[in-house]
Amino acid sequence: MSCRNSRNMESSKRNIYSFKFKDPDLRSLRSLISQMHPVYRINFGKNYGNLLSILNQQVDHTALITLAQFYDLPLRCFTFQDFQLAPTLEEFERLIRIPMKDKPLFVGTDESLPLEIIASALHMDEKEAKDNLETKGSTKGFSLSFLLERAHTLLKAESWDACYSAIALAIYGIVLFPNMDGFIDMTAICVFLTRNPVPTLLADVYYHISHRYTKKKGLIACCAPLLYQWFLEHLPGAWVEQTDISWPQRLGSLRSEDLSWYSKEYINADIIFSCGDFPNLPLIGTQGCVNANPVLSLRQLGYPMEGPPEANSLEAFLLLDFGAENPSLFQQIKEAWKNVNRKGKAELGRANGITKEPYFQWVKERVQIIKMPFVIRTPIPLPEPKLTHVPIEEMEELKATMAKLEKENEELQTKLQQTVNEKNNMKWELERKEAQLQAHVEKFNKEEHKRKKIKVGLEQADHCLDTLKGQLRQTQKECQDNKHWWHLATKENKTIRDTLGAQIKELTNSVRQAKAEVDQERRLKKIATEASRVSPMVWEEKCREVRD
Repeated sequence: MSCRNSRNMESSKRNIYSFKFKDPDLRSLRSLISQMHPVYRINFGKNYGNLLSILNQQVDHTALITLAQFYDLPLRCFTFQDFQLAPTLEEFERLIRIPMKDKPLFVGTDESLPLEIIASALHMDEKEAKDNLETKGSTKGFSLSFLLERAHTLLKAESWDACYSAIALAIYGIVLFPNMDGFIDMTAICVFLTRNPVPTLLADVYYHISHRYTKKKGLIACCAPLLYQWFLEHLPGAWVEQTDISWPQRLGSLRSEDLSWYSKEYINADIIFSCGDFPNLPLIGTQGCVNANPVLSLRQLGYPMEGPPEANSLEAFLLLDFGAENPSLFQQIKEAWKNVNRKGKAELGRANGITKEPYFQWVKERVQIIKMPFVIRTPIPLPEPKLTHVPIEEMEELKATMAKLEKENEELQTKLQQTVNEKNNMKWELERKEAQLQAHVEKFNKEEHKRKKIKVGLEQADHCLDTLKGQLRQTQKECQDNKHWWHLATKENKTIRDTLGAQIKELTNSVRQAKAEVDQERRLKKIATEASRVSPMVWEEKCREVRD
């Protein structure tokens, strides 16, 4: 009979899969953070949220592996005996403390990302970025050792913005989006540049668990510390502290009333319910796309669970390699995020966290279909405090001690408040003086810059002046030479003019004499011509006249 019962119990279980979660070596990164003064850790959080909390989170991997066995692949949630849990954008945003609003979405890795963009985000010059950007496999990126060495140098130099960016990128690549050990790949760099890791982190949780579930084994390469923090938020402390009981027994015996369901921060807040024409939430991770079903997480955000969700709101897809085989779906997902659909109190009802029987019944029917991974024979009760009987005398003494301690506590609280006020005043005064000092430094730097520019300008002006003086001396010399030659030319010109005048006069006289001779020749010719026309007697007479 007992064997038959054992076989029946085993048949009511579903298969257990061999999963592992990425467990990077974080000792060097944590050691670097431990060297930072608490004030600078707080300042780091102003720009990068709770990344240090995620980094320092100690993870019980057995708990996560056990949790993964409860994953309900078609519904994208963890299904237990009478309830379901599914991480949401709002919960991850609260844990990370990096707001999503008005920030770009990671939509894939750009291996050709310009160096100047990477260098600018890390507060380094392009040459340093180029010299240290390595190729590993099919991607580029920075080694963890380079970023840690750079951060350590900047920490000593108190160059905080550059130091913070190096640490943050290291956390992005090693903790949030772990891929290759000791290497921050281009995917992590691209997510880092968006300053919006939350949607990608949630996508990676669903994508990797869903993908590994289809393979029924393998490494789940999502951010394990974040998933573990999220799970602890809902678990009662007593369940976590019962180390003498195995995680399968603890999680297998969990019931709806045992959980801490939601934070007051979510009360009446609008939630991202769907995007574009998708009935649920299409998410883009570091290796592909997957859907999430916010309709199953309403109770975690303070809203009531009235009954079973509509079937179309659970429509599932798993897109590998960013839609290499279905690019149109990937394009639809990217377009959908341009139209985010939110719901709040008006659509979901008053925030009271109540779950009604129709929903419980639907979950129980779901459990009958998919079965539980572990069979718990005896529910594990929460440990109750033991009652202790104390004599009246001891009670009175305890009361007096308590009153005294309360008074001391009140005095200490007053002193603490005074100390806090003094600290705040000192901090404010320090910040004010630092601001003044910074203003003076900036003013001095500006004046120094102006002085250097003026000095350079004066040096250039002196050089130009010397050049002009040289040119002026050369011009003066040329003018003197030209004047000397002008005087010589003028004198020579006068001599030539006088010579030419005499020659012209002589020529003029010669011309006159020649002209007179020509005129005489003409007269003689005329006479000769006339003589040729007369008789010899007349000719002789004319000749005598001429001779006379």
